[in-house]
Amino acid sequence: MLLSTGGQLTGKVREVESKKTPYVLVQVDQDLSVAIAKANSRMIVGDEKLQEYRRRVVEAGQDGQAHYELATWCRQNNLLQQRQYHLLRTIDLLPDHPNARAALGYTRKDGKWILTEVWRRNQGLVKDRKGQWVLPEVVAWRENADVNDKVAKRWIKTIKQLLSKIQRGDAEAMAEMAAIDDPLASQAIAKELVDSQKRGSNWRPVRMVWLNKLKEFRTGAAVEAIVKTGLLDTDDVVREDALAWLQSNETSSAIATYMPWLKSSNPKQVKAAARALAYFPNPEAAFVYIDALITIEKQTQQVGGGSRAGFDNAGGGGFSQGSKQVVVNTPHRHPEVLQLLRSIAPDVDFGYDKSAWKNYFAELRSPPRSDLRRDS
Repeated sequence: MLLSTGGQLTGKVREVESKKTPYVLVQVDQDLSVAIAKANSRMIVGDEKLQEYRRRVVEAGQDGQAHYELATWCRQNNLLQQRQYHLLRTIDLLPDHPNARAALGYTRKDGKWILTEVWRRNQGLVKDRKGQWVLPEVVAWRENADVNDKVAKRWIKTIKQLLSKIQRGDAEAMAEMAAIDDPLASQAIAKELVDSQKRGSNWRPVRMVWLNKLKEFRTGAAVEAIVKTGLLDTDDVVREDALAWLQSNETSSAIATYMPWLKSSNPKQVKAAARALAYFPNPEAAFVYIDALITIEKQTQQVGGGSRAGFDNAGGGGFSQGSKQVVVNTPHRHPEVLQLLRSIAPDVDFGYDKSAWKNYFAELRSPPRSDLRRDS
């Protein structure tokens, strides 16, 4: 019997079921028996299995395939050390036995068998905590990610403490906030900037500090928060400062976020998108702008309700009740989108006439016509 601690006992084994703790009784000799908790024994090999194993060893002889089949039997019967021996015996007799090689951790490369571990290490790979082969840089990044995550969470607490002091008029706390130079603080600062979008102009000084910090760090979380600020912030000063920075530094991120909002059925979202996109006019997006000139807002309304009784001219009577929901389509014109179109086509103004705008840009994009007739 093999123990979970790595030790080994040999003798007659008998399992004993107990209501408290099931155990295994190993009779080492005539005078000594050892009781081991069943939970602490990894495997049990009885005399019958050992006798069968010895018989199979004799039968295997010098037959490589028979040794591989015996290795499989050993695995099924918890004889793991014996299994390893018979796998090695298999490749001694049959060097190219693919299953035995695979079980021993070999892989075939350039016609030669090489231990997978050696081959992977020759590639410069290492094992991670899950036993997967990865580049050392990946392991280092994961380890740093764990540390960075803890630091980032500490910054959330620190930022809130500083903000609490600033709200009480602590000038030193404001200076301390402005002096933060750790990019790992960007996640905490980004959340505060976005969450405070509707808190009014009184918050502008500290929010501008946060915005400038995020511009400085320029991490993924920082850019995402600046993009949201340029789209939704109710403070014109903060919003326009964010858009001006995006215009010079992160144009693609801003456009990729703002353009889909032009297709919204929510008029407020279309207005916000057009207002922000005014900083990034793009003639190639003309037809998207045109479609957003007038959008349709769909609203569900309740029609009817209550009960009603009545009589016709012949003296007949009737009684009706109930209501139903209907979808009401409300068109919305967007002057912000019209202004966006005018910025890419300053010489014309077709107002909200979508067809006229589309014809105009279609003509601009059409190739010049040429007269293919030849003179006689």
